[in-house]
Amino acid sequence: MWVTLYFFFSYLVFFYTITAMLLLLYLTVMSLRAQRNIRINIPDDDTLRYILKGSPLTPAVSIIAPAFNEEVTIIDNVNAMLKVYYPRFDVIVVNDGSTDKTLELLIEEYDLQEIPFIDTRRVPCKPIKRVLRSRDERYHNLIVVDKEHGGRKADAANAGINITDNKYFVCTDVDCYVEPMALYRMMWIVVNSHLPVIGVGATMLMGNNCVIEDGRMIEANVPNNPLAMYQQLEYMRSFLIGKMGWSSHNALPNISGGFGLFDTDVVVKSGGYDPMSLAEDMDLLLRMVTYMHNTGQKYRLAQLPRVSCWTEAPFSLHTLYRQRVRWARGLCEVVSDHKKLFFNPHYGPVGYFTLPYVFFFEFLAPIIEIVGFGFMVWLVLVGAVNWNTAFVIFGMIYFFSVSLTFLVLVFDYSMKVVKWKNTIWSYIKLAFAGATEAFIFHPFVTVFSIIGYWNYLRNSRAIWTHIKRKGWRKTKTEEKNENQDKATA
Repeated sequence: MWVTLYFFFSYLVFFYTITAMLLLLYLTVMSLRAQRNIRINIPDDDTLRYILKGSPLTPAVSIIAPAFNEEVTIIDNVNAMLKVYYPRFDVIVVNDGSTDKTLELLIEEYDLQEIPFIDTRRVPCKPIKRVLRSRDERYHNLIVVDKEHGGRKADAANAGINITDNKYFVCTDVDCYVEPMALYRMMWIVVNSHLPVIGVGATMLMGNNCVIEDGRMIEANVPNNPLAMYQQLEYMRSFLIGKMGWSSHNALPNISGGFGLFDTDVVVKSGGYDPMSLAEDMDLLLRMVTYMHNTGQKYRLAQLPRVSCWTEAPFSLHTLYRQRVRWARGLCEVVSDHKKLFFNPHYGPVGYFTLPYVFFFEFLAPIIEIVGFGFMVWLVLVGAVNWNTAFVIFGMIYFFSVSLTFLVLVFDYSMKVVKWKNTIWSYIKLAFAGATEAFIFHPFVTVFSIIGYWNYLRNSRAIWTHIKRKGWRKTKTEEKNENQDKATA
């Protein structure tokens, strides 16, 4: 019996691994093709601004940024959002019942005053207490929504959707830095598509070691913090290979909640974000896809390879734990809530291609890894390990993962995704992360995912909790002025 079990599990892991590798290789090839097409079809930034800025047909966009206890970075990041290059946009900051000075800082910095508003809830959210706008003409396109705490980001995002009257909106995190040309690049895809574009994703990276001054990024650097550095590489693989590959089939599994463009009308008709969801970005996109197929409408989902947004990665193991446990619980919710889409050709490539991949190679992967590790320990204890076979399989997996890292770095360099300040040193750090990730970072992610699954099964309470921020790196001039202010005080 044990011999039979050993051979069964060994072959299962072997074929599972080979299948995963082949699918990743396929996505890599499709990603390369998609990136080349976008590079050819999207003009340079100056041409983009010239064409879209002067056209009366350029759609208006709202940037919706939920905020909960973000006093450390709130002003810097709102300043950056207000300085985005785009002819018609507004910034809607949703204060989701913050208990720190987030709202007070916004009122003071931008001279906000309460304005009348009609509470017409097209999508569900907690009650909005008041809406504020600035007396200062420089901030005429800033709207601040003060609402009751909804417990999760999705509820705050819905409040912003209820306020906007623009054709499109971007949902982002208020701790993110938005690239000035982001809206132009994303909107170019929208206005030049032969099909209605209901969502556009954009590449996000970690800005922990980046320098931002007066709402502009001065230096793009790879994080020095080891955890953030591993996450940088993880995000690069996800966006430049995974999502770009899926976009070539119009089969994106999600558009990141950190930065994504959506058709407001389609979102509202799909019910908006689920206020109780922990995977609000994936859940929303799947409901949008469901709505479009059920109503017989054609659509397009697109992904932009250029970096459009920088976020602050968790820099401590405790914070990373909270984030990944939440993500794992969210994935459980998606698998449970949208099971009717799985293997269902009625819902197009998302149903018959993307979601089966997500289930087998993302949802089940941590379970298979943990079971495999336990099985391996048992084999070692009973002396039944075929070490030659074990080393061959491990070497194959390791070589493939390192090769994937190399391809990501090649994509980054050749497509000029990021203009790193110290290019050679940046790639050395990322290559080191790729070589050591399997031994240092990945085991933690796997264990955190299993904990998230367990928390979902036992139905433990989960809320949108505050994540400690350090804020962006300051220039030497800013640090000097700050120290002088402290000394004077």
